[in-house]
Amino acid sequence: MAASMSNNKSLSGFARIGEGVFVIIFCVEILILGNNCAFAQAANSSKLEFYVTNPWIYLISSFIGGVEVEVIPLQGWNSNGDLVRAEINRNGKFLQNLDHEARVIALDEQDMIDSGLAKNNNHANVRILYSKFPIEINNISDPSIIPFVAQRVLVVLSEWDAANYPYYQRRLAEFQARLSSSILAGQVLKGVTICAMSSTSGILLQAAGCKIERPEPEILEQWRRGKFSGLREYLDEKKSRDVIIIVDDDIPRNLKKYLLARSDIFYWERPQLDKTDYPSFLHEQYISLWQRITKKPFPRTQRSKK
Repeated sequence: MAASMSNNKSLSGFARIGEGVFVIIFCVEILILGNNCAFAQAANSSKLEFYVTNPWIYLISSFIGGVEVEVIPLQGWNSNGDLVRAEINRNGKFLQNLDHEARVIALDEQDMIDSGLAKNNNHANVRILYSKFPIEINNISDPSIIPFVAQRVLVVLSEWDAANYPYYQRRLAEFQARLSSSILAGQVLKGVTICAMSSTSGILLQAAGCKIERPEPEILEQWRRGKFSGLREYLDEKKSRDVIIIVDDDIPRNLKKYLLARSDIFYWERPQLDKTDYPSFLHEQYISLWQRITKKPFPRTQRSKK
């Protein structure tokens, strides 16, 4: 009985000691959290701020820059998927009054012209990634191309902010790893026959292992010009063979409207800036297409966090 009482006292003592340790640890965690919050606030106040000429460069640079950057696009996509001047850039006077020292990343010379920057190219910190980008600008999304563009973005960010080079390098590695993971997830579509009405979505689906069919270039060009002769018969033939027809925003609006009026068309969307990162967007598009084809839940995969 005495031993039992002694044990109870010992346990009570350990409990009091444990409570004291917990209080100390809790206080230390509060102090650390407070210091981290203060550090985060200080970091936010000293973010590297720069402009980019188009949304593809925005998607790449904002991912690589992460919490260390503030990226402002001069162009974006509207609700129809058209490339338009960003709200801050609607008035031509914005670029005229842009600070001489403002940092800007452009894809190439034509990209600068399209953004309106070339007319006022007297800025000291404009960085052009390519003298002439060798393919169509929307094909930056090609998984075999986008990592090389991202590498050039890394070089620019490291020039402007050398102290954070290790962070940017890790973010680039994460971007490449998550992009590869998204393409791997898309392999569930391997062997599916797709009719791509544009090269942009066609490239991404080909990377996932899909079999790609496309209209003859001459016929497709007629349809792009609004001459839809034979289009309905072409689409019906694809449907009869269970070929999935893919439409994206890189076709003229009148042709896109005609195609999207059909229920058997899959719409490959544009990524929404500030709402998703590009690897996650690509993953979600593959999921949506898989569900459209199979009417089944997408197989679970381990997705890394941003």
